[in-house]
Amino acid sequence: MAEAIDLLDSYDACYLDTSFVRFRDPLERAVMEHPDRVLFGSGAPRAHPNVAVMEILTLDVPEDAMRKVFSNNAGRVISELAPRSF
Repeated sequence: MAEAIDLLDSYDACYLDTSFVRFRDPLERAVMEHPDRVLFGSGAPRAHPNVAVMEILTLDVPEDAMRKVFSNNAGRVISELAPRSF
């Protein structure tokens, strides 16, 4: 996990998702160091999505970073998920 987070320093097009990461310290480190490059991933159907959501919600990270992980960052990677302006 540490090596994957380190890759974010070297590669601008690298993103990480939170699927199956059950360790608090690496999750907090990734979100604090690279809040624009971490995407929420639940690991469903092999893991219950509510568990994955709670793991992110209980991290000691700014609310803005949490918002990016849950929604904004996905739109940066997959254009169809980006907010639409009308």
